[in-house]
Amino acid sequence: MSNNPYQNPPGANFQQELPQGMAIAALVTGILSPTLCGLLTAIPAIICGHIGVKQADNGEASGRTMAKAGMIMGYASLALTVLAIILYIVIVVIVVGAAAAQSGGI
Repeated sequence: MSNNPYQNPPGANFQQELPQGMAIAALVTGILSPTLCGLLTAIPAIICGHIGVKQADNGEASGRTMAKAGMIMGYASLALTVLAIILYIVIVVIVVGAAAAQSGGI
């Protein structure tokens, strides 16, 4: 046995920690996307999620599950935001049409 203080103890298995910045960014923006303006945080969540998943698949980073969760929340928030915009437009068209019909414009 050697007296080298820098040698790993017997049975120790140290793995290199991989960066997971994109996965964390996707998760944070995905969590914030339903509460804040959906488009401003949903799109970065989707982009960071795709990059994080690709990095995890290539072995360049860890956090594949976090990246997927952020990406899914980003897509869900984006879908809800688009549906809300469509609903708003439909309501405005109905109200404007009803007001025009009452005034005899149509």
